[in-house]
Amino acid sequence: MLRESDRPEVIGIILDADNDTNARYQEIIESKVGYFYKKLPDSMPETGLIHKENELPKLGIWIMPNNKDNGTLEEFYLELATDINTDFINKTIRQAEGENLTSFKPQHRNKAIMHTYFAWQDSPSAPLYSAINKIALDNNRDIAKAFKKWLTNLFN
Repeated sequence: MLRESDRPEVIGIILDADNDTNARYQEIIESKVGYFYKKLPDSMPETGLIHKENELPKLGIWIMPNNKDNGTLEEFYLELATDINTDFINKTIRQAEGENLTSFKPQHRNKAIMHTYFAWQDSPSAPLYSAINKIALDNNRDIAKAFKKWLTNLFN
């Protein structure tokens, strides 16, 4: 049992949309989150969810890449990446597919692009969260500004 002083003030949830942003949001509100938070909106706001209810911690939900499009964290990164030649990598992946060297699902193509790019860098086994620090990201893109605004509003 949490003591009052140990209870978080903010809970932030960031998940991939994968194939269906609306379905992912419904999964969240039908989980234990929805058990505690009774007044969540029926659909995911495009600007990300920030919700305060009674004495519960402030709740934030962001569904990658942008709360409306299906996809993953990798789509978010690809939107910001300035030095990745995705056409070349995609061509290489298509060649690998032609040789039956791949087994990823079609919806995971952008994951394959990002991980292929990182595999070609120094320390190819580095996890995505640390490898991403080695590429140039354009934080002035709309998707980056929206995510930063959501984070700032959630934790301030």
